Amino acid sequence: MKHRLRTQLSAGFALIVLIAISLISLSANLLINWQFEKYIQQQLETHSKELVESLSSQYDSLSQKWNVSYIHGMGMYALNDGFILKVYDLDNNVVWDAQSHDMTLCNQIMQEIATRMEQERPELDGKFETFRHELSQNGITIGYVDISYYSPYYFNADDFRFLDSLNVMLLIIGVISILGAILAGTLLAKRLTGPIVKTAQITNEISRGNYEMRFEGNVKTKELEELVSAVNHMAATLSEQENLRRRLTTDVAHELRTPLTTVASYLEAIMEGVWEPTTERLQSCYDEIDRITRLVSDLEGLAQMESENLRLEKLEINFLELAKNVGNNFAAELDKKKLHLSIEGEPAIVSVDEKRMIQVIANLLSNAVKYSHESGQIRIHIKDTEENVLFVMEDDGIGIPAKELSLVFERFYRTDKSRNRKTGGAGVGLTIAKSIVDAHGGTIAVDSEEGKGSRFIVTLPKHTRS
Repeated sequence: MKHRLRTQLSAGFALIVLIAISLISLSANLLINWQFEKYIQQQLETHSKELVESLSSQYDSLSQKWNVSYIHGMGMYALNDGFILKVYDLDNNVVWDAQSHDMTLCNQIMQEIATRMEQERPELDGKFETFRHELSQNGITIGYVDISYYSPYYFNADDFRFLDSLNVMLLIIGVISILGAILAGTLLAKRLTGPIVKTAQITNEISRGNYEMRFEGNVKTKELEELVSAVNHMAATLSEQENLRRRLTTDVAHELRTPLTTVASYLEAIMEGVWEPTTERLQSCYDEIDRITRLVSDLEGLAQMESENLRLEKLEINFLELAKNVGNNFAAELDKKKLHLSIEGEPAIVSVDEKRMIQVIANLLSNAVKYSHESGQIRIHIKDTEENVLFVMEDDGIGIPAKELSLVFERFYRTDKSRNRKTGGAGVGLTIAKSIVDAHGGTIAVDSEEGKGSRFIVTLPKHTRS
């Protein structure tokens, strides 16, 4: 049976507190009992010394007589406290004996103490013992006293009531603490599980396709804050992917519909004899079919780049020369928009798949040409470092909005949303470029400002596995 996290946290917290309180209570009880036992033992010894001092003062050295009346009162008072006295003079003659005076009371008190201690402290294995002390005045022995009491210690009824009250107090404190722990655990569990439950609900909504769901509110626990942030980021990413997917569907449908409609209308007109099948009209049909072919080729290229079986045929090449060769292939497109392309830098030898890297440069340069203004500037700079080769391309074109920079390398993303035939395309060029660079163990990044142009930086390591 599965239990709710809140229940498990509350029960776990209460169990921990219960164990802690039980250990503390047990330790406190043992410590208090031990200290109290030591205290009682010290009290027995102190009381014995006080009795010896008091009895010593009851001897008159001038008359050499004992104050038996006072000793009797003292002995009976001590008897009530569990002390049985027997006083001797210097010649060991009995001066006063509690048992001889009242044997019944002595036996009764001894039996009560023994019974009480055997019931409450059976592990003590105590018994009544007699201890002899000298009675002296000014350093001169005047007699002796035998003091008998339950050894090593004994508790009277008040002592046991005190210990029982203390145990009840510890029990009450423990119960209150456990109830408080359950309450605190419940509140803490609610605080911890609240965001988790809400996050679970949001993820369920996201799984149903509601990508606009977000966790709103403050979370004061670091780990939960990271969880919430990750879920919100996941939702945002899925939303972006969904928008890109929808845009792809629309773009591909549009890109296919336009040339297919054109070809169909041309062919229909020719078949019905409305138009003559002239070279110009057939060329127009061919151009439209070529557009479809290029679109399909882009999509196939993307699928190949993203497959796990992408193989690289690496050779050591001069990256500066490679960039210049690709730039020369764009001469016609550059002239058409009166763009100026400059390629500078230092010779940089790096091991790459030449055909794939030509595709990377071509895709980046093609984008720069598409989104540059007429008579604009495109600058390519090659830098050779100890570990890497850097390819930096800058243009002064339309730029990319800051909020869309994270989407540049996503599939089917296009800066120009108009889908016009001048800058049309599937929007997979940069995705393909990134896949190729990643396969080489490199990185590709973009820095752009809307209206001022973009800069792409490709970093290729010199030493990678083939």
